[in-house]
Amino acid sequence: MPMSPTSLIGRGVKAYRVGGWATVRCRIDRVWLGALHRLFGFDPWHASAPYSCRPYKRTVVELANSLQPATVVEIGCGLGDIVSRIRAAALFGFDRDARVIRAARFLHGNRVRWIHGDGSCIQRTLPDGLTIDCLVMVNWIHDLSSERLRALLLPLLPRVRYLLLDSIDADGPDSYRYKHDFAFLASLTSRVSVTRAPGEPRSLVVFAVSK
Repeated sequence: MPMSPTSLIGRGVKAYRVGGWATVRCRIDRVWLGALHRLFGFDPWHASAPYSCRPYKRTVVELANSLQPATVVEIGCGLGDIVSRIRAAALFGFDRDARVIRAARFLHGNRVRWIHGDGSCIQRTLPDGLTIDCLVMVNWIHDLSSERLRALLLPLLPRVRYLLLDSIDADGPDSYRYKHDFAFLASLTSRVSVTRAPGEPRSLVVFAVSK
């Protein structure tokens, strides 16, 4: 049934208010994280991309939660925007920048186990036999060649149930150095879902690891 002009106008006003508040919240969060950048000395890029400014992060959280994981690991967690919002009994956030790890702990407390290190240290850091229900690796992986990404992921797959990665559009910005098609995962995983990230030149891909 067609909506009346009054209803359409009301919906438009509501959308404007929500969009307007989102813009304000984004600006406030950037100012706040800018102050933390000066305090902790982490890469200023993190201050420019808070959760409120990057809708794709919310999509990652929703996808991870839909898997109902018990144990989640995020490699390249930055300030912890994503991993701190996932519902799981055990959460691990890895980042190679010790300064951003200290800031993440300050922001989100100790519900997440914050670890200074990259993916190569997972095997020696996590307890033997611990299954990673969801391994999250988004955004930063496009600085790695397919060969380096493969070398990082393959040793981890035997203990992983689901992978959550992002795929940049072929015609996406050149700032994304590598635009992976994840062909090397074809014989080792199956694609569970591909979800378009709102307002971003990327899709979020969930893989189930074959056992």
